Parts: sequence; C-alpha cells; structure tokens
Amino acid sequence: MKRVSSPPRLALSPVTLAQCTFEQAFAQTAQAGFSGIGLRYDQFERHLAQGGTVDEVRGWLSAYGLRFAEAAFLAEWQYYGGVPLVSRRQRSGNADETREHLLRRLHTFLQHCEAFECANVTAVPALRETGDLAVAAEEFASLCDLARPYGVRLCLEFMGTSPQISTLASAAELVTAANRTNGGVLIDTFLFHQGGSRVEDIARVPLERIFNVQLADAKDKPVAQLDMLADRVFPGEGVAPVRAIVDALVAHGYDGWWTVELFNPAYASEAAGSIAARAAASALALVDSSGQHKQFAGARA
Repeated sequence: MKRVSSPPRLALSPVTLAQCTFEQAFAQTAQAGFSGIGLRYDQFERHLAQGGTVDEVRGWLSAYGLRFAEAAFLAEWQYYGGVPLVSRRQRSGNADETREHLLRRLHTFLQHCEAFECANVTAVPALRETGDLAVAAEEFASLCDLARPYGVRLCLEFMGTSPQISTLASAAELVTAANRTNGGVLIDTFLFHQGGSRVEDIARVPLERIFNVQLADAKDKPVAQLDMLADRVFPGEGVAPVRAIVDALVAHGYDGWWTVELFNPAYASEAAGSIAARAAASALALVDSSGQHKQFAGARA
C-alpha cells in the first residue's frame, strides 16, 4: 500500500495576535484552521497570577482542538553556565537571578511544558556575548540534560544578529558538538534571511536535528537594517526566500510543525480573525506548493 503523507501541522504563535487576550488567541487560532498554537510562557504566567490554572488551559486546548507546538523561550544560557533566563532576553543583575533561583524557575517551566505535552522549547543564543564555542556546546548539552526528564527538546534558534550563532550552519555545528538527542535546531525563515543562511545548507543538517520551523517573511530592506519584530510580514509577501526554504525542508523530509510568527505591530490594529486567517492561508499556500499538502488532499479525495 502506498504511504500517504500526513496533513501539514500548521500552528500560530500568539504574538501574531497581539490584540487578543491569552484565551482569545486560542479561539482565533482554531477558527482560522490551525491545529497548533505557541505557548508564550510570560502570558501563561500572567494567567496563573490572575487566578487561572493549568487545567483551565488544558481545557481550552481540548475545546478548540489545539496542541502546543512550541514554548518560548530560554535565553542567556550561553556563557552563563547553561543556566537560562525564562521568557526574558537580558539579565538585570537583580537578586532573583541567582543560580538556585533560575534553576527553580527553569524546572517549573519544564514541568508546565510536560503537563501540556509541549515537546519543543525555543533556546535563544547569546545576542551580545562571545566566547569559546566548545564551552557553548557543553552548556547547551547541559541544558538538554536538564530538559530530558520532562520529555522536552531544545530547539536552538539561530538569530540573524547573534555574534556567533547567526546562521543555520553555525547552529547545526553547535548542536552536533553538544551531541544530545533532544538538542536540535529551529529554523525561523525571517532570521534565516537576516543572518544570510544558505538554502543548500538545509540538506546538510541531519533531518533528526531539525526540530521546528517558524514562518515569516521580511520587508524589502537591506538585511543590516531589518528589525526582527517590526519588519516581519506574512510568509510569501516579502523578499526572504521562504518558498525555497519550505521546498528544501519538505524535500529533506521535514514533517514537523510550521508555526507562523509575526510580531509586526501594524497587524495589531486589524481584526484578529482577519490576521489569523491570512496567516493560515499564507502558510498553507507555501506548504501546498511544496507538494506535502497536495499528497494529503489527493488521498482524501
């Protein structure tokens, strides 16, 4: 019997719907046709602080037919002994940043990911510091070891403005050096373009090391002038090689989550339903063109 491809797993990061509350984002994401949603841990923490519960969020996932595709995010673990910040990009030097406090916070975060069956966690590389990449690989390996008991995979998100981990090739090299089965890369198509990654490098990364993909396009500006937040546009509506990246990933055998992530503040002034629907249509058009969705659609027919 001929093996039929599964339907593409499309998700939406709630940062795309800045006009929505934490709960409203679930409803709008599901209504647009997505099967997954991103977990913004800072939003979830505010929900808990306001009296919400884990079971309540589980109920939303069930009611709307969604799964958490990814959780964001861990930062500043690189050259900090592998002990990260959770949902914060820069250390403040405050008393709550002791190793003991940060480890407790990390384990709480991982416990929640386990409770939500969210396997993918984004790990952001250093955006200012530089150092010995062999040390960074050891730190990433240590962080993977902490995450493994919770069933969590760490997705190293190379950043276009990172001084050392700015390309797919550099991220894959660090992940390979760390040598942990739950350590892999996250490919964000905007950052792929911003950092100057090469499409041909996708085929050089072992398939089992590509854990997650985020979709966003870039405004027509010199890459050195791109703003990681404001200059994101719907996939297929900019100048980044998004279609080529998707085609290369599908040809390589990738069948994980495709998560649309658009921070563009201009979209917050439009109706959430319209933004979510456009995000779904743009993502599906890209995956459809690769042939992955067509195989599924043809099988259903």
